[in-house]
Amino acid sequence: MSPSRLGRALAALALAAALASPPGRAEAEPVPITISATRIDRFGPATPIGARYGELVFLGGLQLRSDDPNFGGLSGLRLSADGARFTAISDRGFWFRGAVEREGPTPTGLTRVEREAIEGPSGALPGRRGSDTESLEIEGRSAWVASERINQVLRFALDANGRAGAGRAISMPKEARSAPFNEGFEAIALTEGGALMMIGEKFLDARGDNRSFVVGARKPFSFSVKRTDDFSPTDAARLPGGGFVLLERRYVPPLSLSIRLRRLTEADIRPGAVVDGPVLMEANLIQTIDNFEGVSAHRSPSGATVITLVSDDNFSRLQRTLLMEFQLPD
Repeated sequence: MSPSRLGRALAALALAAALASPPGRAEAEPVPITISATRIDRFGPATPIGARYGELVFLGGLQLRSDDPNFGGLSGLRLSADGARFTAISDRGFWFRGAVEREGPTPTGLTRVEREAIEGPSGALPGRRGSDTESLEIEGRSAWVASERINQVLRFALDANGRAGAGRAISMPKEARSAPFNEGFEAIALTEGGALMMIGEKFLDARGDNRSFVVGARKPFSFSVKRTDDFSPTDAARLPGGGFVLLERRYVPPLSLSIRLRRLTEADIRPGAVVDGPVLMEANLIQTIDNFEGVSAHRSPSGATVITLVSDDNFSRLQRTLLMEFQLPD
């Protein structure tokens, strides 16, 4: 996450490193990096692997570290349909791609990881102090990346290895381009029909709900996502069985952080609607959480729906890059 309310409050507790200027990024080709992973076998004091938490079952997690100075700030995530590979973006304007290793349903590490600069129409994107890439969607040979500082969505063509060329800006309604600075579209996901759903982080309508849009459809339209308990959307993903999972975060200074997952029904998303959905789980600092900003969903080899979360560490020594997985019972 870029220096928002959460970043500024944590900066008051000596998180100056989170606001450091990004290191140089001259590499034109993918750079192999090594990710070390420490297993997390409990989501909370009473939630070991295999235990239910809310409507979900905890499958395990990882704390990720790397000597690469550009690793971190992960704000968007997509896993392949079988969960074997991942693509993530950082708010410094990098792609990260690699394989997810597992023992049964439990993640154990990331291997064959590469980093590559995200290229826009005019070259490498300027990172979180410029465009601030925050959300990601992938479908087939196409990827979409949303930047919240300049309220832009780029579409990329992918090659057979998942590598992207230069992105091109998609058309967005004028109303969508007026999202507040640094509080734009942190959550994007494709609808079943192939249009792009975009949900604002704190882009509020007259009722105080989160303004949202569907673009790329025959008739683009706006709707809203019900805002409750001051949770802000940070990502969304389409579920394999239909509908969406919405990741939300609430920060209350100085040290209160909560995250929430809600399920949205696609049939409810229509022009002018206010969409709400049931809470799948809500967690706070009693559980093993951090600044979760990315969510993905896939089918496991057994056919179960798996939800994967990743956190943005703000490049701070006081925060962590966590990857956590849960099963959504059918």
